[in-house]
Amino acid sequence: MNRAFCLIPLLTLASCANYQMGSTPKPEDFKDVRVLYVPTVVNQTDETAVPGPVTNAILQEIDREGTFRHARKDESDAILEVTVKSITRTPIRQSTEQFLTTLQYQLILTLEYRLFNLREKKEILAKSTIQGSTTFFVQGDQTESQRQALPLAAQSAAQNLVTAIANRGW
Repeated sequence: MNRAFCLIPLLTLASCANYQMGSTPKPEDFKDVRVLYVPTVVNQTDETAVPGPVTNAILQEIDREGTFRHARKDESDAILEVTVKSITRTPIRQSTEQFLTTLQYQLILTLEYRLFNLREKKEILAKSTIQGSTTFFVQGDQTESQRQALPLAAQSAAQNLVTAIANRGW
């Protein structure tokens, strides 16, 4: 009985032997990448005023997530190039009273990104795509409702983008 009481704490301590505090281990390509430069997002859609909210959402998410930090190009280890490929609006809920009237839409923002090491002059991550989405109700003007929903879709896409980069190699 006395041996069992000694064995339990010993097994507990042994199970924590490989635990490390601090940031998550990075793959070999990411070892020297701590600071990212994020230029203004390139817009390949017909929508206007898209690059600003998307770029801001990415920068805020980098700050919030904490694996990387962002800075000017001359102070950075890598550059994160992002392009808005498409903005899709899909009807979700139709009106039961008025035929062909949509009450709610889903807004899907598709981004293409690439990570390039500025110090070693080589590509770390090849072009990949990621999506972010949100839903919105049409209140009056449909275009204005979509414009107000864009920052939420940008935030969702930014979360997915930064998570994909930070967790690369897991």
